[in-house]
Amino acid sequence: MQDEKYDPLSIEKKWQKNWEQGKKFQPKDSGQTFSIVIPPPNVTGSLHMGHALEHSIIDVITRIKRLQGFQTLWLPGTDHAGIITQLLVEKELEKNGISKHDLGRENFLKKVWEWKGESGDSITNQMKTLGMSCDWSRERFTMDEGLSKAVVNVFVSLYENDLIYKGTRMVNWDTKLKSAVSDLEVTSSNESGKLWTIKYKTGDAFIEIATTRPETLLGDTAVAVNPLDERYKNLLGQTVTIPLVNRDVEIIADDYVDIEFGSGCVKITPAHDFNDYEIGKRHNLELIRCIDFDGNIENHNFIPKELRGLNRFDAREKIIEMLEEQGILVSVEDHQIQIPKGDRSKTILEPMVSEQWFVNTEEIAKKAIKVVEEEDIKFIPKNWEKTYFEWMYNIQDWCISRQQWWGHRIPAWYDENQNHYVGTSEADVREKYSLADDVKLKQDEDVLDTWFSSALWPFSTLGWPEDTDDLKDFYPTSLLVTGFDIIFFWVARMIMMGLYTMKNIPFKDILIHGLVRDSQGRKMSKSLGNTMDPLELSEKHGADALRFSLIEKANPGQDVPFDEEWTVSAKKFGNKIWNAAKFVHLYTDELPSLDIKDIACTENKWIISRFNNTLSEFNDLFEKYKISDAYKLLYNFLWSELFDWYFEFSKNLFVDDTHKAETQAVLRFVFLESLKLLNPAMPHITEEIWSTFNKNYLIDSEWPTEIKKDSDVNDEIESLKEIITNIRNFKSNYNLKNSIQIELNSTTTYPEWFVNQLENIANVEVSDKKEDGVILTFQSNHFSFSLLANKYIDIDKEIKRLHKKIDELKKSLEISKKRLNNDKFIQNAKQELIDQENQNVQSINTQIDAIKSTLNSLEN
Repeated sequence: MQDEKYDPLSIEKKWQKNWEQGKKFQPKDSGQTFSIVIPPPNVTGSLHMGHALEHSIIDVITRIKRLQGFQTLWLPGTDHAGIITQLLVEKELEKNGISKHDLGRENFLKKVWEWKGESGDSITNQMKTLGMSCDWSRERFTMDEGLSKAVVNVFVSLYENDLIYKGTRMVNWDTKLKSAVSDLEVTSSNESGKLWTIKYKTGDAFIEIATTRPETLLGDTAVAVNPLDERYKNLLGQTVTIPLVNRDVEIIADDYVDIEFGSGCVKITPAHDFNDYEIGKRHNLELIRCIDFDGNIENHNFIPKELRGLNRFDAREKIIEMLEEQGILVSVEDHQIQIPKGDRSKTILEPMVSEQWFVNTEEIAKKAIKVVEEEDIKFIPKNWEKTYFEWMYNIQDWCISRQQWWGHRIPAWYDENQNHYVGTSEADVREKYSLADDVKLKQDEDVLDTWFSSALWPFSTLGWPEDTDDLKDFYPTSLLVTGFDIIFFWVARMIMMGLYTMKNIPFKDILIHGLVRDSQGRKMSKSLGNTMDPLELSEKHGADALRFSLIEKANPGQDVPFDEEWTVSAKKFGNKIWNAAKFVHLYTDELPSLDIKDIACTENKWIISRFNNTLSEFNDLFEKYKISDAYKLLYNFLWSELFDWYFEFSKNLFVDDTHKAETQAVLRFVFLESLKLLNPAMPHITEEIWSTFNKNYLIDSEWPTEIKKDSDVNDEIESLKEIITNIRNFKSNYNLKNSIQIELNSTTTYPEWFVNQLENIANVEVSDKKEDGVILTFQSNHFSFSLLANKYIDIDKEIKRLHKKIDELKKSLEISKKRLNNDKFIQNAKQELIDQENQNVQSINTQIDAIKSTLNSLEN
């Protein structure tokens, strides 16, 4: 029995519990397989709008595949989020005056695991409240035992194949996290800074050198000029003295130097600049580190005492003072600088030469490029391939070591001479390298980049390195749904690691979605105050409404400009479905059988035809992952054609016993089959309504198939709809109440069913009388009905009103045309405003044409 009122929250909690208890999300044996892994959200996280969009897209696809009879697996899990989780637990400890060093590594990690036990399932529970149909019995965590084993095995394998190495290189160093970070974890912003010009002494003369980082002059080991710069050819090979530290260094020639920048002379600090580091390697320059890993000036004897131990930015100010006192600061200019910051800590990063672990990516990248070039893996939309290729063709070795405690500890052990040995365990290392028990070994202190374990996600979550049934059944996975912002971080690395480890691609298709933005197209941020909490929206309007409002706007690769009004509208749509179900119950509950036999009524043939067409087009759109377009199509079919038009038609058929049983069967069948199409986007309300008609679960049902009936009657019904709409518009335009019955005349005899529906729905009476006066005609195709207009309206008054309306519209049209003809407007306005003006011109012209047509009828 269906409740009178639609209450989303109580329905949603009920069905979430029933589905999970009934194990409805677990795969069922089938000849066809569909598998997808979740992009694992951070274990520290809370569900945000980006998650809600991504998970809704995945869930719709998964639910459709399940209804289509696929053995379907959506595998959930969370990421241990190394840096973020460690920072969070450290902050909690700091509230009690405890640092991680006070606890020591082992006890600190116990605290992190305690936190994980207490709070780590928060985001999982939030996903469940939105009805996500993951197989929760298979939920994984990147630090669980199985995945940790996979990480170690892949690391060891890569090392043994010379694809992982330990080397001293320049890295991005985060002085707050006290760790190296990869190039992808750097965000660069263009900020206002200063350009200082300093005099360096060479012999009896000076040369001027401009720098944005005067604090690094303490580590200068050369001055470089361009070999084509005639001004300095006589100085090549001579020495120059570095200010403050009085170090004599050589003037060298290098093509990297820009003749036009500053004086054309550049200070070279190989230990603290990526470009200088490469120049240093080319010219075999000494590396002198003047800033330590905490971001403070080193305590070396050659550095002036007053600078030692100072923070690098405080030291900068002091150095400027000292240069001014010595009279060798030439000038200070405002200058725009690219500032690199850690994406997690927001700290300005320091280029540092450090010993780290790296993945040699060159060879494995080639195979990952090839599978996309040959379309073994397809990006949807295809244009995102370009982003992928740009990075892959220029890929750098991947720095995978992090100076953190929380994460997968690097499986390398050191003896007292700092020789390192790599293996799956200390026992494995001793056996592999024939190390005696009395050889003391210590494991590497560093952990792996979080993205290393994430790169193994498609196969490690299915049980690798064990030879599991899940791995056989579900790898490679069918699809990956993810945002464009992690194509480098995650997608590319999964492809590389999948091909390396499994000798097979990790997924076949990659569906890229955009960002959720506010209604003005701005990125959601706390500073703008435009963030929205999906859980709050779900509490207010229901999970189904939130899901549908996101899905309906989620075109592949495009951002979603979100407005809460969409969720309000989606809830109204839910109410419309709820009331539609009550209508179907009211007229069909006495129906003995749902069997649709021979269909005689044109109206019933039409709705079957429209359902078939909608189903066919929906399936085509879904196969192309145009899910948004598919659900817009379904929305229009349900709201307009089924609920509005066909429900009206059916009421008039029910009064005739000849058509009643047939109409009952068609109404009930089409409504329930339509529920199946809607179910993946709005699973709770559709499951609830389905349960009031059937004993089985909708989730266990089958995807609709075309109803094989002769139903080619669209033209007649479309003509009927058009004439009814025009009559309704006539009444509305002239403020005539719907209750007023209008007389229509026609000299042609039309089918009885057509006239019957027209008279009942439009509230008209059709006769074959001929009347004199001002005649208006309602016509569609070969159907034509006339109306004596002066019987219902004041013709002269109406003609004046319409002429006045045309004048007003022409003024609006002129304003829009002026804007579109204004070069400044076209050059400066956002494209959406230009499109809006073009649409406005089109709309006004359409209105003017319609009024002119009416005037023509009235005046003639």
